[in-house]
Amino acid sequence: MPIISLNKTERDRLLELFFTLRDLGRRYPFAKQEVMAGLRCMKAVHSNALEDRSIDRIFLQILLHNAGIPDKNRISPSYQKSYLELQGQDNLLRWLEEKAPQKDPLSISLIMEMHRRVFEKSWPDIAGRIRDSEVQIASMKHLPPSVPDIQQLLYQKFTTINEGISALGDLTPENFFTLLHYSAQAHYLVAHVHPFRDGNGRVARSVSDYIHLRFDMYYDVIMTDYKAAYLDAMEECDILNSDPLFQFLQYSYLETLERVSTFFSLVVKR
Repeated sequence: MPIISLNKTERDRLLELFFTLRDLGRRYPFAKQEVMAGLRCMKAVHSNALEDRSIDRIFLQILLHNAGIPDKNRISPSYQKSYLELQGQDNLLRWLEEKAPQKDPLSISLIMEMHRRVFEKSWPDIAGRIRDSEVQIASMKHLPPSVPDIQQLLYQKFTTINEGISALGDLTPENFFTLLHYSAQAHYLVAHVHPFRDGNGRVARSVSDYIHLRFDMYYDVIMTDYKAAYLDAMEECDILNSDPLFQFLQYSYLETLERVSTFFSLVVKR
């Protein structure tokens, strides 16, 4: 499948739309809170559905909002596990929103805490722990680095990304796409290194979320409808080149912001 990317007109639309919506969010802070809550719900559902499509998104929404019967184990252990992981994902995103204003750099301890918050109740044996054995990624050709290389590679690459992000200063139309590129690099890095036994995709997407939140940006929701395109973009990347993912994430972010735009149109017309 060809890598999804934006043409110049669409990139201009993404740039203009982001800064318009950022200004509207600052003018209407209660509306922005509502937008972030909606995107947070979408992210939790779709990020989990990208990993496991055995449970329909309708039921993932039930699990996220703790609707239905109180004891999900009465349905099945796997359903209960999905419930715990969705709750963990929501907990993680709320924590990131609180932490982002501190602008802490990307670090190994940060991604370990991300992982712990998602899996501490569903899989406590691995939650927040760097893997200690070799792994393979299902249905992908990429072979993650060996255990002895994990922390060194993460440390080196995070250092480079952190330096680049720090040099940007405030987010402007001139450096907007540069920041998105750093976000794609960090996203791909975690997926490439695969530092955890499971849950690496969710942490990789959360690393991008954290970068967005640090710069007062809206979440990007990668919809499950584009799972194949997303994975194809990841397959085309390597540790030195995350451009295919960068191209895909621009497309995904434009789609997300178009959704946000429809909400703000109601707010402005009130």
